[in-house]
Order: sequence, then C-alpha cells, then structure tokens
Amino acid sequence: MRTTMRGMAAALSAAVAGAVLGHRAGFQAAGRRPEGRWTVTDGAGAVPGGVAGDVTRVIVVGAGLAGLTVANALACAGVEVLVLEAGDRVGGRIRTAEIAGADVDLGAAWIHSPVGNPLSELCARAGVRRRPYDLDGLVAGAALVGEHGERAGGRFRRGLLRRAAGFEDAVADLAARAGDGATLADLVEVYCAADTDATRRSWVRFVLRTAIETELAAPLQAVPATALPGLPGFPEPYSGGDDVPVGGYRALLAALTPEVAIRTGAVVRSVRAGDDGVTVETADGHGERGSHVVVTVPLGVLKAGVIGFVPVLPPVKARAVAALGFGALEKVVLRYDARHWDDVTGFLIRHRDTPLRAWVDATGPVGAPTLVALAGGPAGAALASWEEEKVLRHARDLLRTAVSRSLPPPREAVVTRWHEDPFARGSYTHLTAGGGRAEIEALATPIAGRVLFAGEATSGDRFGHADGAFTSGVREAGRLLGTGSVELRIRG
Repeated sequence: MRTTMRGMAAALSAAVAGAVLGHRAGFQAAGRRPEGRWTVTDGAGAVPGGVAGDVTRVIVVGAGLAGLTVANALACAGVEVLVLEAGDRVGGRIRTAEIAGADVDLGAAWIHSPVGNPLSELCARAGVRRRPYDLDGLVAGAALVGEHGERAGGRFRRGLLRRAAGFEDAVADLAARAGDGATLADLVEVYCAADTDATRRSWVRFVLRTAIETELAAPLQAVPATALPGLPGFPEPYSGGDDVPVGGYRALLAALTPEVAIRTGAVVRSVRAGDDGVTVETADGHGERGSHVVVTVPLGVLKAGVIGFVPVLPPVKARAVAALGFGALEKVVLRYDARHWDDVTGFLIRHRDTPLRAWVDATGPVGAPTLVALAGGPAGAALASWEEEKVLRHARDLLRTAVSRSLPPPREAVVTRWHEDPFARGSYTHLTAGGGRAEIEALATPIAGRVLFAGEATSGDRFGHADGAFTSGVREAGRLLGTGSVELRIRG
C-alpha cells in the first residue's frame, strides 16, 4: 500500500473544511471484453539489453504479478515457459480471501494513482470494474481517538488536521535544509517542534508518523529525508486518487495467468548460469534446464539468502540486496454481521501500547461490514511477534475504547503473516540511507546475460506498488524478446 503526501495533504485540508472523505460512491465502468491481446510497454519504451544467447526456454521463478506478466508475454511470443512457484497458489503477495462470504485482499488491495496506470487498463481489458476508494481520504476522515477513548473534535481537530496538512508544503524545504544523513523522522520532529501548542504538537506527530509509516511499511528513522514519494527526484508517473478492483485482485490474476506450465510447491534452492544456459534446482532435488531464468521472488527472499546463485551475485548486486529495505505491513480483518460503529472512515487510535493504530472501514469496497487494521513499519514488525489470539483480543479491547462500547464478535477474523511467510518475508520495498535508486537499478541488472530479475523491488519509480511489479515483468519480457513493447493475452 502506498499513499502520497500531496494526496494526504489535500484530503486533510478537505477534512478541515468539513468534506466527507474516504469511499466515493460509484464505479469505474468496465465492459466485459472477449479474450484478446494487448500491446504494452514498461513506460520507458526502450529496448533493454544485457541478454546472451538465443531465448528458447525460460524458467520463471515466482508466480506473483511480475512472474505471471513475464510468462504471459513470452508465451504470446511463442517462447516455451516454465513457472516455478514455491507456494501452493499463484499471486505471491497478492491474495484475495473469502472471509464470511466477502472478498478481501490480504496483500495488494489498491490501484494507486489509477489515471494512466497500466493496472487500470488491465481492469478494463479484463472486464473488472474499479471502485474509487481514496486511502488519503480515509486517513483524514478517521476518528482521532485518544488512549482512554476521548476523541479530538471541533476546532481542535480542525487545527491539528490543518497543521498536519501543512507538512506536505514544508517537507521539500525541510529536506533541503536537513543535510546528509537526515531521516523522515528528523523532518517530522523538526516540523512538529515549531508548534507552540504541546497537545496539538503530540497529535500532529502521531498522525504524521502513523500515516507515513503505514504508507512506507518502514520506521521513519530508517528512511532518508529525501525518499518521500512526491518530492523532487521521485516523480509520480500516474495521477488520480486510489481505486480498488471489484472482487479483489484475484480477478486481475485470473485475467493475466497464461496457459503455460506452472508448478506450485517448487521451492527453488539454486540458480546456475553457464555459457550454454541455466539450471534451476528445487528443494526436492529436481533440476530444470533453460536458456534463461527470470527471478521474481520478493526482496525479502533474496535477503534471506535461501536461493544460491552460481556464479555468486556480483558485489554491486549483493550490496543492493543488503542495502534496500523490505518493510512489514500486516492486516487484521474483522468481518461483522452489521456495521456497529459510527459514520467515520476509520479510526486512528493513539494508544501507547498498540501496533493497531490505523483502522479503515472497508465496508464499501468489500460489500459487507468490515474493519481492517493496517499495521505498517514498526507496528507491523511488532504484530508479527504476537499470537493470533492475542491480536484478536487486543483488537476487541481497542475497538471497545474507540466506539465506547463492546462490539459483538466478528463473523470471521483474519490476521496476515507476511513477515513470517517464508516465500515473502515481508511486504514491499523501501529506500534506506544506503539503498536508493542506484541500488534498485543494480538489482534489475541481468547476470551473465542469462539470469534476469523482476518484481516491485526492481522498479525505480514504482517500487512498493503492484503496478511496479507488473511493469517490471513487461520490461524483462521485452529484454528477452529484444523489443520495446510486448503482447499480453488477457482473458476477459
């Protein structure tokens, strides 16, 4: 999940004026289309190089969005493809689950900045409707709840929201003056320190830290001051608010999954490259030969070192893997039989001991009464150490504080464990003091002309986004085919 400071500032300003925020009524229409081919580029349109030998049989490691895109494009071009997926399903960090009869995305959920976004076009071609669901508005329209259930309201609420909204206007100047080594935590502290109202200052700090750490899935002190999306050097290639695909991301996976061999339960242990091709070995001792391999596993898996590379990763790539950050974003989904809370877009709960600070009312997009807690960065890491029973008990107690009464038990509850998933080991990529755009470019560079890399961690402009994973798959397919665009077969 990613937001932008510019979007959040606009939403906060609207909240100050009393606007209703969050879910916007209506759908983006998408007429169901017959199966067809779609010519698409990675946004650059250039023909990437670095491939050695003829492309005859390609092994794709990972059946997430990047892997499925690579496989689809290569299959359309007539190349033999084998996909090896460690898990028991396709999708990777995309997983739509049925929870008490309602579809809920436990991983990727939003299409951020949908205008010009290739995932919006994928929706249209697949006949999948999009529903507007502004994440930034959810932050601004949430009830601000203190530790004992007291709510910030009236003039005080408007004042602190106005002050929080001003961070976007100040952040570029703050970053320019901060100097080398400054972090986003430093910017927030400097900005808040200028507020003479101590109570408002502490609330603004809480809102900014919660929103940005949830956005980046990273602790503010780990992220450079210049690394906030929307700042100079981080252009936004698309625009608009936020949409969700109706029925969840599983509909996009179904449209994109190609008719190629996909072997689930295939845990890759080694990738060997030679002058005449590659050998990919799985944990069961089976080996597959190919002309090339595209590795699309999450950055967290590369960091864990569970896949051996022969020859070993070049020093510049190994440094990139080590230096880039891979954050934690977990969700707690509570599906109720009725909407038992007041008319707010969610809750921001300022409680000293909770990792469940940010809650969104997902009733609109889910189509059933649902609350979802988003625990990002330090909150996500803390939640990973809790047993599920403790998480759900804590959520119940916290919501009792937020709504001033006990809620009935949910019909069903789900707690994600992306941080503990051996085939994910986290959620998505963020920049660090030693890991920036140069490291992302190094991560995307092929090895020996035979071993290629895709996934959101290899997308210079859209790391941390599902569309970044998609376009990285387009890029690597184009690299193998020697073309600036590729064709995808989309099932309508």
